Amino acid sequence: MTTGYNDRTCTNGKGGIKSVILFPLGNVTSSNITANEVDALVVSGEVFVYKLKSNLSSYTSPISVNKDNGTLFYTQTLTMILASDTKELRSEIHLLAQNEVVCLVEKASGEYVALGFGEGLQVGDGSSYGSGVVKGDRNGHDLVLMGMENDEVPDVDPAIIATLLSQQSPSI
Repeated sequence: MTTGYNDRTCTNGKGGIKSVILFPLGNVTSSNITANEVDALVVSGEVFVYKLKSNLSSYTSPISVNKDNGTLFYTQTLTMILASDTKELRSEIHLLAQNEVVCLVEKASGEYVALGFGEGLQVGDGSSYGSGVVKGDRNGHDLVLMGMENDEVPDVDPAIIATLLSQQSPSI
């Protein structure tokens, strides 16, 4: 341990996520993490941006410790709520489910963190499509991506985001 923490000084801890940049784990050609921040990243090919509605999507990365076995890891879960349904979107979700991906998540603060950076995330069983029942219900998809990582969630240098956005695919 190296420092303490004072929660009384922080007043900007709003929750939620704005967007997610996804790309196949296999497309990472080089990367580096220093002091728990991705400070170098080269991705071949396109990246895919999911812009999300406010107050619906989230991520978690709880620590899992097994004292008997002496192991520690992080179970990462990204839940994206997509309030839409088209045949094109269903096809994209089908393709996404066939890949291990890295997800760079834009938090409400505008900062980014990397999920699945070491071993990737995959679409999990909690994913679903629903039509809703009444007109006020959401017609769309709940996408749950899950993975296990050896290290805590790293931040991402903003310069990396700018470079990756220049590789962005078209949106549907």
